Amino acid sequence: MLKTGKVILFEPWNMGDAVMAFAIALQDPARFSVACNSKWHKLLRSAAHGMAAPELFSVDLGYISRNKAGFLQFGNLSRVPGNCEVLSIRGDARDYFAARHMFPQSRIRVNGWLSFLAKRVALFDIPFAKGWLPVRNRYNAWASIADVKWSTIERFYQQKRPTENGRSVIIHIGAQWRSRQYPYVAELAALMKKDSHVRIVAGLRDMLPDGVEEKCVCRLEDGGLVDAFSSSTHAIVNDSGPMHLAALLHCRTLVISRQSAIREWLPPTVLAIESNQAPSGYRPDLAAYRSDVISNGWPSPIEVLNHQNYSLIL
Repeated sequence: MLKTGKVILFEPWNMGDAVMAFAIALQDPARFSVACNSKWHKLLRSAAHGMAAPELFSVDLGYISRNKAGFLQFGNLSRVPGNCEVLSIRGDARDYFAARHMFPQSRIRVNGWLSFLAKRVALFDIPFAKGWLPVRNRYNAWASIADVKWSTIERFYQQKRPTENGRSVIIHIGAQWRSRQYPYVAELAALMKKDSHVRIVAGLRDMLPDGVEEKCVCRLEDGGLVDAFSSSTHAIVNDSGPMHLAALLHCRTLVISRQSAIREWLPPTVLAIESNQAPSGYRPDLAAYRSDVISNGWPSPIEVLNHQNYSLIL
């Protein structure tokens, strides 16, 4: 049980990670704050969307970038005085030291050491890959360490936009690495347009899949992306930050996954269509996972449309 007082959810990594921590903090913004990369602050404040938003602290770390600049290279860190409790679920020693540096007078609580190790050492991943031990979902991990009832998180995510006026679908093609990007977007969108209003959306710097023309894409970020999801009923996404944002904004969300063991990352109520070549456990093929080489083994658009999870979401 956590002590009373200010609690900081420490998540300095990517967009999806920040959105996960923010979703937990939204359940009690007077008590929880989020320490995350400053480039996500505008997006998160927009995503609060009329709700009281938790306080955000800046923590910009060199080692989270693609080029892994510096084992403990601290960029923009807000030093926060006073005592508070700082929580982290990643199990990364670098995050612990960064939190200790940023909150020197606070108690730091970190878990997730085993899942972190299993990602990097195949031997430790065997019981998870074989199904002998369950994979820890990160939303559940945040709720547990922050002492937020899981039923509270489930109710929050079960709020969905009504569909009486038809389906408005966003297909978001963005992903941090191109190996995680669904390559058959053009064909899938053409099939879906027969009975739904479909928009293809990308981030400002996202590469486009083959067959998708620039003129057919809306490039959005921050408030524009929040508005797009907020005005849509459904979202089809990759394993990416937009998956977490769409779910947070109460879209009926479907993720198509190839390179990730998606169970670890799934937001509540989000359904997945996984490649039969997708990894299990925690450990992906790291060479392929962090690559801009287009992956093989994705489900075809017809397989997506015929999948039971597509029927449940759409």
